[in-house]
Formats: sequence, C-alpha cells, structure tokens
Amino acid sequence: MSKILALISQWRHLIIIVAVGLLLTMPLLINGCMNGHDFFFHVIFSHHFTEQFWNGDLYPRWMLNMNAGFGSPTFFFYAPLPYYITSLFSLLFNLNTADCDALLFSASCALILSGITVYFWLKEFTSTQFALILAIIYMVLPYHFVVDLYIRFAFAELWSFVWMPLILYWSLKVSEGSKKSIIWLSISIALLIFTHLPTFIIFMPVFVGHFLFVTNKELRKFVFLNHLIAIMLAVGLSAIYWVPAMTTQDNVSMQSMFSGMFNYTNNFLLSGPIYGHSKTFWRYLTFITVLMSTLAYGAWLFSRMQTHLIIRRETNYWIVVVFLSLFMTLPFSQFIWDLLPTLQKIQFPWRFNTILTIAAITVFALAVSQFDEIKFRMHGRNPLIIWFLLLTVLLSSELIYGTNAIFFNRVEEKEVVKSLMVSRSPVEYRPHWVPEENFSYDNIRKLGHDTPQLQSDKTDVSWQIKRWQPRTIQLLINANVESKITVHQFYYPGWAATLDDQTKLSMSPSDNGLLQLSVPAGKHEILLTLDTLIEERVGQIISTLAFLICLLWGAKNQIKFGFVRKEQIK
Repeated sequence: MSKILALISQWRHLIIIVAVGLLLTMPLLINGCMNGHDFFFHVIFSHHFTEQFWNGDLYPRWMLNMNAGFGSPTFFFYAPLPYYITSLFSLLFNLNTADCDALLFSASCALILSGITVYFWLKEFTSTQFALILAIIYMVLPYHFVVDLYIRFAFAELWSFVWMPLILYWSLKVSEGSKKSIIWLSISIALLIFTHLPTFIIFMPVFVGHFLFVTNKELRKFVFLNHLIAIMLAVGLSAIYWVPAMTTQDNVSMQSMFSGMFNYTNNFLLSGPIYGHSKTFWRYLTFITVLMSTLAYGAWLFSRMQTHLIIRRETNYWIVVVFLSLFMTLPFSQFIWDLLPTLQKIQFPWRFNTILTIAAITVFALAVSQFDEIKFRMHGRNPLIIWFLLLTVLLSSELIYGTNAIFFNRVEEKEVVKSLMVSRSPVEYRPHWVPEENFSYDNIRKLGHDTPQLQSDKTDVSWQIKRWQPRTIQLLINANVESKITVHQFYYPGWAATLDDQTKLSMSPSDNGLLQLSVPAGKHEILLTLDTLIEERVGQIISTLAFLICLLWGAKNQIKFGFVRKEQIK
C-alpha cells in the first residue's frame, strides 16, 4: 500500500492533469456527435483510415470508399498521425459506420497530452507547482480549448499543441549538451510534421529563433550544429509523408484550398469576416487574441523585477514572439503574407494563435520562475491583481461564448450516418479529371447511386469482381467484342491495368473522371493497381535512411553524452 501511495505522490501532478483533462472533455465524450466546423470531415477521414489500416493497408493514402465509393487521394496530402492514433483507440470501442467514440476519445487525449508535455517544458523554468497550474491554464485557454476543440474541432491542429512543448523541451536538452536528446528532438519535430503542416510552418521560425538567440554566444555554434542535425533527421523521417504531399498537388484541385473564405486576405482579425464565419465568432477570436497578448505583456512587466540574465533573455524572446504572433493575425501584416507564398498556404492568419498560446504560457512561467510562493504574494501585489482579473475575464469568456458549443452543439447520429454514406472529401482533394460541377455533395451521391461497380459500352459483356481493395482491383471479364469498361473509381496518376498478367492496357479518365479502359474480346483477368508513385518511393527511401541513421546515432550515444555540460551553460 505504501508503494502505491508513494507512486501516486510521485506522479500526482500528471494524475491531476489527466483528471482535469477528462473533466474538460467530458461534455465531448458524453454528447458523442458534436457539430464543430470540421467534425464531419474528421469523422469521414478517421472512419475510412481506420477501416483500411486494420485491413492491412499500413499507410492508407487512397481512400477506396470515400466520395460514394469512387475513392479519394486525401491522405496523399493530409497528415496521417492523428488518424493512426485514432485507429489504435478504435480497438477500445465496437465501432460501426456511425460511431465517433474513437475520434472524440483521441481528441480528449490530445488535450490531456498537451497538458503533460507543456508541464515538462514549463517546469524547466518554474516550480513544479506553478508548472502544474500553468499546464492546466494551457489546456483551458480559449483558442486551444473552446475554439480548436469545441467550435472548430480542428483535430490535427489540436494535436499540434502536444508536440510544440515537446519540441521545446528536447531542444533545451540538446542545448544543454545531450547528444542523445538530438534523436528525441528529431522525433518530436517529425511528429509535428506528421500531424499538421501549417503549424509546423509557423512554429519552426519560432523554434529556430529560440535556440539561436537565447543560447550564449560561446555555445551558439555547437547548439546550432546539434539542432541542424535534429531538424535534418526530422525532415528525413517525415519524408514519407511530405515528399508526395508537396510534389503531387497538381493532381488535385488544391487551389480551391486557398480561395474564397480560405484565402488569407479574407481572414485577418479586425477586418471583419467576409466569408463563412459569423460576426460573433470573429469578434470572439479577436477578443481572446488581444487579451492573451495583453496578459503576456502584463506577465512580462512583472518579470522585469528579476535579475537573472538567462531568464530575462528567455522572457524577452517569448514576449517578442507573442507580439509578432498578434501582428501576423492583423491586416497590418498583409505585406509579409503577400511576399511569402508558403505562408499563404496557412490560409488563416488567426492560426498564429497556436504560437501565441505556447509563447504566452511560457512568459507566464518565466515571470514567476525566480519567486517562491511567499515572494510571489509580496512582489507586485497590485499589478498581479489586475493580471488575475484579466485572466479571469479571459477564461470566463469561454462560459459566455462557448457554453452552447461545449454542452449543446451536437448532432444526431443519423446525420453522421448520412455523411458517411457519401463520404465526400473536401473539394481541394478532388482529382482534377473530375468535373467540378460533379463534386457537390448531392451530385457525388447521385453519381455514386447511378454508377455501377462496372459498366460497359457494349451489352454483350459479363464480369465478376474477384478483389476490390484499396489500390488493387481484380476483375474477370467475358466480352464477345472489344469493349470499353468504366470502373467505379476516380482516375488518378499511377492507376495501371494488366491483362492476363502480361499485357498492359491503356487507361484514361471518362467524362466524369472515372477509370476507363478498352478490353479486347474474350475471357480475361484484369488487374487494376494504383502503383506506388515515384514521389512515394523517394519519400520512403529518405525516411528509411533517416530511420537507420537515428538507430545508429542512438546506439552510438547510448552512454556518451554531448560536448557541453549543463553547468557550463549556467
């Protein structure tokens, strides 16, 4: 019994974080099906990804049954890690086509794990007690908790809140001279890439700036080289995802992802919503962004009482990040967005709230890093009262604006079933051979209903389907005359047809963008395969090499640690 109590005492802070996280996500788990902005898409993604994964497709890229069974290249482009995690959670539930439990449980775990990883990051600067308090605040901050989880259900972005503190934590260990930590840092960065590319794009300059500007000049060269190794390994590890995602975008209508309501010019705060979002949502997003920045500034002012040079350097860096993040959400920053095409792919400038959140919580930790509880009560009494008042207003706003989203914003299970029956992918993943007018929800549903698995331009043709799997379709065709066969799958580069295990058949898209091939007269076995693209192979090779390097590096540095001791940094 004493051992159990000792173990509980040792892990009590993490237990508290888990308990608070479960409490915060209880409405999510109880309601079951919620009506967040992107909820239906993530239900569709997770359902089909899970189905294919457990049927032996270890990296599902081509979603066989999406788009009314016509297939979709969604996971050639969308980061897969959150759905791998959801697939594992599906083992806990008896999932059917209408079941969202695994997805919602995964989202709940994302919130809890973000509290745990930020706790380890923050306790490097402050006491474990304050790190615990701030970890809970991190979980409950409005953009993280209300906006991303309950209002938008931005599933991938929600998981990115887990990896950012983890990257910073291992970066600190690398800066302290641990070569073994380079591997953990590279894995952490790779996890972020595998989770959400937009967050990776905006977080990396912050991460690089941190270890460059905060590190002592004498150590900067060594720290830079170690971090460069970690970044290169991370890019290599994740190449299996990003190489095809970045190089095959011409195959789909990706431009729709950056137009209309998704164009960055229409999504600056203070400018007002032009497309899609309600004015109430827009005002709330603006309110929490400005107030978070104000709170961070207040914490920074409090930190000025400290004399510790390293702490002040850290605090100054993160308050700059806070205000740069705020600036990037406002229309005044448009000239920067105009100059950087990669940044434009972020779509929503207000996504910089992810950076603002991690930067602000770090400033909060640094502000109290050199004070014990007694001193904390004594110093800056009046400013702290104001700071706590503003924090209370910020958190209370969640109850005012988020009550409906948290407790009542749910949908009926039948709506989820209806959505899964068609499973239309987002329009940006429409293969560009498919006419745009055919890709509406209703037209996809009608086309799927009206189109059989196989159809021929000749009547005197019979067939049998031997296998119908992702990227592999096996058919037996009996045609008295040469016939043109249309298959119930969208055309996509890489589809190939083999006649009787020897003859290659030419393939082309039909008017509706479906697979179409000419079959000679006679009895034939036809094998249709979506071959591994050259871009996929390149990514696989790079990731394999990076993985082997990580194994060798880990083995080499299992006992030996870096060239810089922690005491030297101090």
